[in-house]
Amino acid sequence: MKTALTTIGSRGDIQLYIALGVELQKNGHQVAILTHPWAEQIVKSYGLQHIPIGRDIDINYAARQFVEHSSNNLKGFSFALHFIYDNLRDCHEDLLSRLSGFDLVIGHGIVGEAEAEILDKPFITVSIAPMGLARDYGKSKNKLSDLAAYVSDKITGSLFSKPYLDYRKEMGIPGPAQKERFPYLAMIPMPAFLQKTNPRWKDKTEITGYFFAPTPVDYSPPEDLVRFIGNKEKPILVTFGSMFHRPEQTDSLFKTLCDALDRSHTRAILIMPDLVDNTSAIPANVYVAKQIPYPWLLDHVTLAVHHFGFGTTAEVLKAGLPSIPIPHIFDQKIRSSQVHKLGLAHKPLDMNKLDSETLSNAIIQVKNDTVMSEKCREAGITISQENGTQKAVKLINDYITRLTR
Repeated sequence: MKTALTTIGSRGDIQLYIALGVELQKNGHQVAILTHPWAEQIVKSYGLQHIPIGRDIDINYAARQFVEHSSNNLKGFSFALHFIYDNLRDCHEDLLSRLSGFDLVIGHGIVGEAEAEILDKPFITVSIAPMGLARDYGKSKNKLSDLAAYVSDKITGSLFSKPYLDYRKEMGIPGPAQKERFPYLAMIPMPAFLQKTNPRWKDKTEITGYFFAPTPVDYSPPEDLVRFIGNKEKPILVTFGSMFHRPEQTDSLFKTLCDALDRSHTRAILIMPDLVDNTSAIPANVYVAKQIPYPWLLDHVTLAVHHFGFGTTAEVLKAGLPSIPIPHIFDQKIRSSQVHKLGLAHKPLDMNKLDSETLSNAIIQVKNDTVMSEKCREAGITISQENGTQKAVKLINDYITRLTR
């Protein structure tokens, strides 16, 4: 089975499909990831084929634009929709030409769905935004309840559906996607304790658990990083993933972080690719890196201060580490609040009001919170036992069996 994985977005969006691709390849699939040109090196480092689609966007600039356009949730959501559909239009011709040689398309939400339909290819969706998934309102015996749910979903779903229906009309395929030509399968790569089942989801919609990739086989940690980790007590991790800032914001944030670490008598590994390379300004209690594979790194830290991007959150929770959230954009704010309410993270801190005293107090509090530490340890065990990537591959193989009947 020649399987195409289609995705657009940040490193966190692509990492999800790297994890799935590695497991599919282990199970005999011929796999390629179709995504932005800039991701070629990352994809190939895991032994997977990369097929470029669309123009070579500057993902660092795009990430900074997300930050700057997310002063409130509505504004951030609107910017995200424009980003998604601008990129889909840009990638359309490449997707059409390059998907023609594949047997199965597995897409990031709707990425590749319209093109798969044009090419008469089966399509499986992997969704980290379940509110946009298809629903069946005839499954309940309570018709009044079904009607109320239908009206409510139509109102909230219009934010998602109208731009997509407009996009499909532009591509010459009006109407809803994926009729009865192929079986339906939607997978939600989240743990069951974070994402509850909706009884009106269309069959077959499955919560699998998170997808995880191993550390790249050729990764070897730098000697100075190994020395830093082994010197004194374990450090904490501070990372904002792909969230880039304007230079003046970066400098201010770095100073705030360093002051907070001094106040809390803490050492930290700081993954901040937008930090200007100026080693003379890096204090002895901070190690700065552009990237370090999380499966390797998270065994060597005690807690994580992070933005609550989807991929980083998954890795930190699996590692059983407590978190201090500093979310930047709307989905990160929702996710961090949810994890905080479960007792697995500190109350989210406001990025625009962050100061060293607030952050240092949060670090000290989380360091000493044994209840939170135990809850995080238990959550990590639960997530590991879900085996989300393996479950997803089984669902995909079962889907293929249904296709060939």
